[in-house]
Amino acid sequence: MGIARQRRDRDWDRSGGYGRIGLALVFLACAVSAAEPDSPGGAEVEFLPAQDVPSADGLSGDDLYQSVLDNRFDAYDQEFEVVSGDGAGHFSRVELNLRYMNFRERSERVVSKTIAKYFGPPDVRHLGYLVINKPKGPDDQFVYRPSSRKVRRVNVRGESLAGTDFSFEDVVPPEFEDGRHFRLADAQVGEIETYVVTVIPHPETESQYSKIVISLEKEHFVPLRTLYWDNKRVLVKQLDADPNSLESFEATAPNPESAEQDEEGNAEGPAPKIVWIARRARMTQLRSDHFSSLDIQRFEANPGLRDRDFSQRELTSSR
Repeated sequence: MGIARQRRDRDWDRSGGYGRIGLALVFLACAVSAAEPDSPGGAEVEFLPAQDVPSADGLSGDDLYQSVLDNRFDAYDQEFEVVSGDGAGHFSRVELNLRYMNFRERSERVVSKTIAKYFGPPDVRHLGYLVINKPKGPDDQFVYRPSSRKVRRVNVRGESLAGTDFSFEDVVPPEFEDGRHFRLADAQVGEIETYVVTVIPHPETESQYSKIVISLEKEHFVPLRTLYWDNKRVLVKQLDADPNSLESFEATAPNPESAEQDEEGNAEGPAPKIVWIARRARMTQLRSDHFSSLDIQRFEANPGLRDRDFSQRELTSSR
């Protein structure tokens, strides 16, 4: 392990994300004004940017955010644990199963579907969410609460994951159609150079945020730091991924049309796709000492999910 990586590990362990508290104070001081040092480089910009920052590489904000989404499988099934705590030493733990599937090639009316269900602790077991993301207009969003044994249509995006600092919107990246994207000046997260892109959610998505600023490591476009402003334009949360938890996963592309061909035009078989994710991350509430750490414990790429795996019937299932 090199000296730089050892230093990153030490900084992560001691602060829960590089200089987390110091950055929180700086951003909170800036959030009260309409114009603020939005980019980590300190350039004065309007709260809602109107254009990309010029760059030598020619990548726009749209290009950068599309690269985030390209670094994602068409379908995945994962289990993760979220541990929440505060400065007083109080902790709680929840466990969830989350499935995602891209429907762009299956339907003109649906972009993607996501279903998440708790399997621990016992008091929230089987509580679940279903979001059907549409290319236009409000998404279809449902919650199932075992106590009432009913599925209700609600705005799931802003709902907290069982009292943690994560909301459903935080663990499922918005689709490209959900907002506008603007590039900011490149910056560093710790010792890592990053691209920076601002996401401005469209009003019809009913997002709980007015602005999201994401810092992406440049090799795989994995978000290393994400800042969230609420709808009162106050910076409220910061998500830091552990750079040492980045891990690659490989899966065979499910679409035969994506297969590579030899020189004679014959298909050689499905082309493998490699995606990088951060298995550990920490969300911090910047106006309090509360935090939640997320740990992806199981991740399965392109697991052969079906349409019926994203239904209200599946949402109420006890499996």
